[in-house]
Amino acid sequence: MIDNLTVSKSAAFFTVRRNLTDKTVEDLFTALRKSHGTSANNVFRHIRESQGNARWSAICFEYSTSPAFLNPASGVKERLFGYLMLVEYQGHAALFSSRLVLPTAFKSRHFSPISVSRMEGAIARENAVFQKMRMRNMSVSPHVMRNKTLEAPNLANVVGPAGSRRYAPQTYTVSVDGIYSTTTPSTGRIGVRSDKVGHDELIEFARIMIDALRVDPVDVSPFIRTFARPMSLEDALAASQPTTIAIDTARLAAAVTGDEATIRLVHVGDHVTELSTDEFSELLGQLDQALSIEGNGKLRAAKLPDSDDEVATISLNKSRIALRSLTLGMAAAVEVETCDLALGEDPDRRPLRSYLDEGDCFIVLFDDVRLSYIDGQVFRDETMLDGGASFLPYLHPDASLQTVTDEKGTFVAGQVAFDGTSTFGAIVEHIGAEDAILICDDLGDEWADFIGIKEEAGFVQVCFYHAKHDALTLSAGSFHVAVSQAIKNLGNMMFPPERMAAKMQSWNVTYNAAGQPTQIARIIRNNMGDLGATIVRARTAPDVRRRAVIVTSSLSKKGVEDAFAAIQAGQRPPHTFVQLFWLLQSFFSACTEVGASGSIVCQP
Repeated sequence: MIDNLTVSKSAAFFTVRRNLTDKTVEDLFTALRKSHGTSANNVFRHIRESQGNARWSAICFEYSTSPAFLNPASGVKERLFGYLMLVEYQGHAALFSSRLVLPTAFKSRHFSPISVSRMEGAIARENAVFQKMRMRNMSVSPHVMRNKTLEAPNLANVVGPAGSRRYAPQTYTVSVDGIYSTTTPSTGRIGVRSDKVGHDELIEFARIMIDALRVDPVDVSPFIRTFARPMSLEDALAASQPTTIAIDTARLAAAVTGDEATIRLVHVGDHVTELSTDEFSELLGQLDQALSIEGNGKLRAAKLPDSDDEVATISLNKSRIALRSLTLGMAAAVEVETCDLALGEDPDRRPLRSYLDEGDCFIVLFDDVRLSYIDGQVFRDETMLDGGASFLPYLHPDASLQTVTDEKGTFVAGQVAFDGTSTFGAIVEHIGAEDAILICDDLGDEWADFIGIKEEAGFVQVCFYHAKHDALTLSAGSFHVAVSQAIKNLGNMMFPPERMAAKMQSWNVTYNAAGQPTQIARIIRNNMGDLGATIVRARTAPDVRRRAVIVTSSLSKKGVEDAFAAIQAGQRPPHTFVQLFWLLQSFFSACTEVGASGSIVCQP
């Protein structure tokens, strides 16, 4: 019956850690049938047969399971067939399968992942034309676009380095000499667009791809080099230390509720019950936090910021970081089952921590701000080798912030202007002084503290100013609120017409501070005539420039320059600076995604 197999050329590739034997494969097939509640019903079964210098094994059998859309208590079963085929060749293995998966223990014992660099060398060759790519942002910030997918006949023509350097490629499709291939480096999966083929062609496909994977990568596509580059964990740990970990909740949510959901989350007690939608949302909220890593040994604790409560531990191994414990929120009481089996019938049900660890569903940052551990692989943003030259231009020094002592200043009855020693005053008198229109939008349905508009040489510029005051620091703490506000309101920089009537009405009153009305006009300046018409032009102008500007007295550009200089000199930055760097990079990246530019106006 194996001659009737007809499938596409798509497999997961591994290096062989411990050689397989006939008994090993026979035990594997027995375990697969047992996990699906059957001991017979084989359509075909072959154990380590030879074909040239390769060996192949395959099994296909029938099993019954409850339909996903019916309660198991109904007793209704549907008949399904699954197959799995293993090809062993030159110290590597290729896995073809449908509805059957290798047991986790078997895979961990016998196989190791193939390095991302070798996957790139096999698929992302110098002459490869990239047509589709899914990417993961290297940040752990909740404010950043975590994943994005791009598609074009040739992505190199539409994606510039500035839009890609903060992202690590996860899955991509390329064309080389008319052959279309798709790969997910983190899982070792490679597929080639082709007609469905039989087992002989699958074995030949496995040999061709393994030969390509065995070659040391040399000529990799210039396009993929514009993204974050892979490096070994061993090299990363030799030069830097992990500082922050965050669970990849986006991947977890996709695995549970996506179009191709593969798992269910359950409570285990007297009865196995599936998490409700509300419980799942609560769990995601609890897991969606960046944890600080502490310690110096192989095993390190992870704690909530500004807390002594240990909620996770990690182990720094030679080739991967392992998640050893997770007690954050309700995570310790949740287990994972496969969707392929009825509720409570998965013999391989395991704790949520184990699932996250097996799938490398977490991100780790290091005190080297260039590094990020994503999907079990360290990536380095090579643009950071410039000592901050690509980061510092986003910081604009303004001397007026040196005398600022408060964010909004003090207020008295009859006051007609903001204090000159406040951040608000600095925006009005200096930072936004060239804006023909300047409006205070603080309080109420706030889009920004100030909105500035000007036309210059036929171009329109819209600025959303977000003011902040604090003591000078290189910590992310004082920026979280401002960054959150700025990113949340990026869409409002388009001046949505359905909201403008109420917004303009709110501007035609004086500014009333908490507990103290004033005579400060909200429309501080309007040198462009009809405000409504100007708003329409700012919304529809094809060449409008939109700027999201955080104005803060808590940061000094010289302080940031000194921090980068120290990094270049070999010093490890404090974790607070690393978090600041990633938070601001997240802000700049989020602005770029919507066609705006982000910047920080700070002390010199």
